[in-house]
Parts: sequence; C-alpha cells; structure tokens
Amino acid sequence: MFSDLDQQLAATLKQRAGGDVDPAPIVAHACARGRRLRLRRRGLLVGGVAAACVALTVAVLAVPPGRTPSDAIVPAAAFRLPEASGQPGALARPEEVGADPGVVHFSTDALVSGAELATWRAGRGIESVEFRGLTGQARFALARTAASLDGLQQTLSSAGRPQPPSDVLIGGRPGVAWFDPSGDRKLWFVRWQPADGLWAQLDSYAATRDDAIGVAGRVRFDAAHRCVVPFRLESLPPGGRLLECSVTLGGSEQQPFADGSLVVGDGSGRWLTVRAQLVPGYEGRPGDLVAGDYRARRQGSDVLEMAVTPCVVEAFLKGWGNGYTESDGLKVLGGYRPARDFDRPETW
Repeated sequence: MFSDLDQQLAATLKQRAGGDVDPAPIVAHACARGRRLRLRRRGLLVGGVAAACVALTVAVLAVPPGRTPSDAIVPAAAFRLPEASGQPGALARPEEVGADPGVVHFSTDALVSGAELATWRAGRGIESVEFRGLTGQARFALARTAASLDGLQQTLSSAGRPQPPSDVLIGGRPGVAWFDPSGDRKLWFVRWQPADGLWAQLDSYAATRDDAIGVAGRVRFDAAHRCVVPFRLESLPPGGRLLECSVTLGGSEQQPFADGSLVVGDGSGRWLTVRAQLVPGYEGRPGDLVAGDYRARRQGSDVLEMAVTPCVVEAFLKGWGNGYTESDGLKVLGGYRPARDFDRPETW
C-alpha cells in the first residue's frame, strides 16, 4: 500500500544526501535567530551578520527574559493556542488543513516534555509546531500532500546520513520511519497518513524506532485551534491578503508571547513578512521613514524596523519576502495595530 511513499522517500533521501547544500537559507535562518536572541538578552539591536550567526549556537537553549535555567520548563498551557470554536479537527475536514492561516487543525499537548518554547505555523499548505528546550527539540507538520512535507527545510541537527525507511503503524494507520545519526542519539522521522488526504510527519530525537512511533501516536486530530499573534495589519497593498501566521509561545505562563509573524501577499507571487518580537524596555533610534503614525528606519536594504511598545516590529522585503517595494512595506507597517493585552492569547 505504501510502495509509492517508499519510492518517494528513497528518492528524496538520496537526492538530499548526495546533492549540494545551499547555504543561503541556513545563513538567513541563523541570522534571524541570532537577532532574536540578542534582542531578548540585551534589549537592543547589535549589527553584524557574523555576530548573528555566532549567536545561533546558543539560540536554541536561550532562556527568555525573567527566567533562569532552573525554572525554564513551563506548563503545557503556556504553549497552547486558543481553541477555534466551531472549527473541526483535521480528521473531520482534511481539505481545510493548511488553507486557513488562522487555524491549526491538530493538538500536541502530550508531546511537551522539557520544552521552553513552541513555534506554531499555519498557512500556505502547511500546519506545524516546533518545540525547543533544554532537553531537545521536536517538530510536527501536517499537510494535504507528501510533496508539501518534502519541501520543508530540516530544522533539527543530524549527521546528514539518512537511513532507508521501514514500514510502521501509527494509531493503526500505515506509515514509514527512518533515522539519521546525531552524535550519541538518533533523529527519527515518522511519516504517516492519519486519514485519506492527510500527511503527517514527526521529527524527534529517540533511542529506538518504537519510542519515536509512540511519540507520534500522541498527536491528536480531533480539535482545532486559532493561530494568533498580538497584532493586526489593517493596511495591505492592493490585492494583498493574509497567507501565513506564525507565533512563538512559552516565555512564561504569565507572559507567554515571545514573537509572532504574519505573511501577506497576492496572486502574482509577491509577499512580505511582518514580525513582532517582545523586547520590554527597548528604545530604538528615531526613524527617518514615515509608516502611518509610526517612524521606521532601514536595516540594510531589505528590512524596515520600528519600535512599538513592547515590541520591535520588522517588515522583511526579501529573504522572508519577494516582490514588494519599500513603499509597500511602509504602508503595511503603518497599519500595524498591537493588542491591548500581550499576556492573554485568547484575546488576540
């Protein structure tokens, strides 16, 4: 039954193992993580690509403001998105997965173990969550096609030597599992179809295949949640619409928000990302660009930045965007409207 999947995975693994590595997305991801870490730890921006990339080595284990390593583990409630009242889970409506950037059609409360932060994403054909913490990482993704999962960039470290897949069962449904060595542990990939028209994949560190399968079996597909950020964008370019939502939670139970992004775009392939990062007490230099009621400034040639308490807000025109101009980015930033209460996701 899964011969097509086996062939697909074998081809993908062979291609990735033998092909050249494109450093551009890795560098972009490193610099973005480095910038976020510096903002949290110092409350100010420090220029320089090299510093950003060096900071990546400790970004995964960084402790949010007001916390120490001894109390870094927080309850599962700090990672939970608000319920999407009246919305079905993925099993009931598989065709809606990844179509609405405001809804995630699965639950992963049972996966949280030693987590510090969780990043949720929805839209552009994919729904996912990645947990990060002092004890490791795990990522779960859900899509309507296997090709969408194949297109995801690997975010967990490994040796780059993926082993051949083997057939498995997850919750009574057929799937495949394979691993990639990662030092003294293994990074396991478990992929299966929770229902016809749905494809799921869990990447996690586990000692054995059975352990990895057991973790995958804890994902639930009978409920939906809202992907929310503590801001709105009320001024979009002509033809623009919301394409994707991303939010990182887990700062603490009292102040769960860490950062959030909205991606807007149109039918011609243009898109840009607006990201807000919680940086209490940050005071940036006055900008020389007008963005509605705000003042913005350039960070290089492709990023616009402004300070709107309690966040640093950025619009990415390239890398995390394509096709929109600086004037478009200023228009979008001019419509940025923060939530009144950053501590209560249910009100966003």
